[in-house]
Amino acid sequence: MTIGLLKGVNKSGHKGWTTVKCSICHKDIDLFKAVDTGDAYYCPKCLANGREAFFCAADAKRLHYRCPYCGGELKPYYL
Repeated sequence: MTIGLLKGVNKSGHKGWTTVKCSICHKDIDLFKAVDTGDAYYCPKCLANGREAFFCAADAKRLHYRCPYCGGELKPYYL
Protein backbone atom coordinates (compact mmCIF):
# COMPACT_ATOMS: atom_id res chain seq x y z
CA MET A 1 0.00 0.00 0.00
CA THR A 2 1.36 3.37 -1.00
CA ILE A 3 1.03 6.23 1.46
CA GLY A 4 1.07 9.86 0.39
CA LEU A 5 -0.30 9.59 -3.15
CA LEU A 6 -3.44 11.70 -3.19
CA LYS A 7 -5.81 11.19 -6.09
CA GLY A 8 -9.09 12.65 -7.25
CA VAL A 9 -10.65 15.50 -5.28
CA ASN A 10 -8.07 15.17 -2.48
CA LYS A 11 -5.20 16.06 -4.82
CA SER A 12 -3.77 19.51 -4.12
CA GLY A 13 -4.18 20.77 -7.71
CA HIS A 14 -7.90 19.99 -7.87
CA LYS A 15 -10.12 22.95 -8.86
CA GLY A 16 -12.46 22.32 -5.93
CA TRP A 17 -9.86 23.70 -3.53
CA THR A 18 -9.62 27.07 -5.30
CA THR A 19 -13.15 27.55 -6.64
CA VAL A 20 -15.98 29.30 -4.78
CA LYS A 21 -19.45 30.33 -5.89
CA CYS A 22 -20.83 33.85 -5.94
CA SER A 23 -23.40 34.26 -3.16
CA ILE A 24 -25.84 36.11 -5.44
CA CYS A 25 -25.68 34.57 -8.93
CA HIS A 26 -23.83 31.29 -8.12
CA LYS A 27 -21.18 31.92 -10.75
CA ASP A 28 -18.01 29.87 -10.28
CA ILE A 29 -15.08 32.07 -9.22
CA ASP A 30 -11.53 30.69 -9.45
CA LEU A 31 -9.64 32.46 -6.67
CA PHE A 32 -6.22 32.07 -8.31
CA LYS A 33 -7.42 33.78 -11.51
CA ALA A 34 -9.35 36.37 -9.50
CA VAL A 35 -6.16 37.61 -7.84
CA ASP A 36 -4.82 38.68 -11.25
CA THR A 37 -8.07 40.02 -12.70
CA GLY A 38 -9.77 41.41 -9.56
CA ASP A 39 -12.99 39.47 -10.15
CA ALA A 40 -13.64 38.32 -6.57
CA TYR A 41 -14.85 40.28 -3.55
CA TYR A 42 -15.56 39.07 -0.02
CA CYS A 43 -17.02 40.33 3.24
CA PRO A 44 -14.48 40.04 6.10
CA LYS A 45 -17.19 40.21 8.79
CA CYS A 46 -19.19 37.33 7.34
CA LEU A 47 -16.08 35.20 6.78
CA ALA A 48 -15.10 35.74 10.42
CA ASN A 49 -18.57 34.55 11.47
CA GLY A 50 -18.36 31.41 9.31
CA ARG A 51 -20.48 32.46 6.32
CA GLU A 52 -18.88 32.08 2.89
CA ALA A 53 -19.66 35.51 1.43
CA PHE A 54 -17.85 35.73 -1.91
CA PHE A 55 -19.17 37.92 -4.72
CA CYS A 56 -18.29 38.30 -8.40
CA ALA A 57 -17.29 41.74 -9.70
CA ALA A 58 -20.66 42.38 -11.37
CA ASP A 59 -22.68 41.65 -8.23
CA ALA A 60 -20.29 43.60 -6.01
CA LYS A 61 -20.75 46.63 -8.22
CA ARG A 62 -24.54 46.18 -8.24
CA LEU A 63 -24.52 45.98 -4.42
CA HIS A 64 -22.42 49.20 -4.27
CA TYR A 65 -19.63 47.20 -2.59
CA ARG A 66 -21.75 46.59 0.55
CA CYS A 67 -22.54 43.12 1.93
CA PRO A 68 -26.26 42.26 1.70
CA TYR A 69 -26.05 40.11 4.84
CA CYS A 70 -24.35 42.34 7.40
CA GLY A 71 -23.96 45.71 5.64
CA GLY A 72 -20.16 45.62 5.84
CA GLU A 73 -17.81 46.82 3.12
CA LEU A 74 -16.75 44.30 0.45
CA LYS A 75 -13.01 43.90 -0.03
CA PRO A 76 -11.24 42.67 -3.19
CA TYR A 77 -9.80 39.19 -2.78
CA TYR A 78 -5.98 39.08 -2.76
CA LEU A 79 -3.88 36.15 -1.57
